[in-house]
Amino acid sequence: MNGDCLKLAVLSLCVFLIFAGCIEQGVTKMAPPGEASYDMMPVAYSNQQVTKQGIVTIKVAEGTLADKFQSMKTTLKAEGAITSDETYNEYGDRKQYTITIRIPPTKFEKINSMLKEVGEVKELSVQLEDVTKQYDNLDIKIKNRELELERLYELYNKSNEVTDILEVEKEVTRVEIDLEELNTEKAALVSKVELSTVQITIYEENPATQQLSLSLEGLAQAFFGALAAGITVLVLGVGFALPLLLIGGIIWFGYKQMRKKPKPRTPEHSRIPPPK
Repeated sequence: MNGDCLKLAVLSLCVFLIFAGCIEQGVTKMAPPGEASYDMMPVAYSNQQVTKQGIVTIKVAEGTLADKFQSMKTTLKAEGAITSDETYNEYGDRKQYTITIRIPPTKFEKINSMLKEVGEVKELSVQLEDVTKQYDNLDIKIKNRELELERLYELYNKSNEVTDILEVEKEVTRVEIDLEELNTEKAALVSKVELSTVQITIYEENPATQQLSLSLEGLAQAFFGALAAGITVLVLGVGFALPLLLIGGIIWFGYKQMRKKPKPRTPEHSRIPPPK
């Protein structure tokens, strides 16, 4: 009898899980007055959650790039910025540093003002994204999973049959994994909200003479590269065609020999000189 009751309880829980999943996909129901039911929990949005991302490109005077970059990085760290993805590149017309920083949203405008003092701002863009709905939906899913775990733990403690225990343990594992993934997703979203991301590029232009030198060097490399490629193709072509030409010549020579007609033989009596 206990086994039948437990199976009925597990079946009821499965129906509840399906019902709760429908709620998470956007089906919202209101509980009757005076009755609280988490599987009919209405969506209640919290304070607005916004992520902020920026891109800044700064031009500095020739010969000052390294000093300007190090000074800027020191100032950013003093303001509490977290730096990452630092790179340095040289191109034909300029050389540049790129760095990504993460800062509290309250310091976003202050950092932007400070960056304008580093050099001439060539690009400044800010992108805002309202993630309030995504944040609150995650909260609802997490609360549902936590309540599901509580019910599963209760069923587990009441189980006596081995098969029932194994079945409940399987459900507990599934819900625990799902809950862990949801908490990880929420933590990542909170991190984006609490720390704004700014990608900074600071560069200086190369002198015109250096650009010309780099251009001539690039042309020379391209010419010799093309010449080497042409010689390689020619050698490969000759190496491929030579055996074919040799075989073709042998076949042609044999064919000509077979087509050649033999000379008629002179009779013996024709060789006797005529009488005088």
